[in-house]
Amino acid sequence: MTARKPLLEALVAMLAPDDVLVSCLGANSRYLPHLSVRVPVFALCDSMGAAIPLALGMALQRPDRHVVALEGDGSLLMCPNVLATVAAARPSNLTALLWVNGHYESSGGQALPSAPVDWTSLAKGLGITKVERVGDVPALRAAFPRARGAREPALLVVDVAFDPNEPIPPYSERPDEIRARFRIL
Repeated sequence: MTARKPLLEALVAMLAPDDVLVSCLGANSRYLPHLSVRVPVFALCDSMGAAIPLALGMALQRPDRHVVALEGDGSLLMCPNVLATVAAARPSNLTALLWVNGHYESSGGQALPSAPVDWTSLAKGLGITKVERVGDVPALRAAFPRARGAREPALLVVDVAFDPNEPIPPYSERPDEIRARFRIL
């Protein structure tokens, strides 16, 4: 499996000028202020399960922007029903990336429950038809443009390595900084 940072850097490099990035996933939200992200970013740290619902609302309100949500497997376990809501709403401008590492990384790295979740089948079963699983940077570089261009909600299930010793930057943004990075014209 691939480490988080190269995957995140590859994603950021592929964002288009009309994209909006939403992250409520701890490690990704901690990395984003340290990367050169050229699009509006709404990154709250450790607000588990909030990225996809927030991104869905933004996508429905701003059909002129493409919204990219970053969510973790532990976070989505909090509210997997949001995938059915996304499928029912069918925004043509929403792509979600589900970072799967089998751990509640934001709260200390505890392992997820041992019951296996087939995220691809779950998403498809809830009505999202554009679902792909990716496990490395080349696969992400190939899959993201397809997902972004799908003209319907898409989910990329991203297998990412869990490394308890990963040097994740500390979260340092204040609410006014989050607001400034998120301005949408």
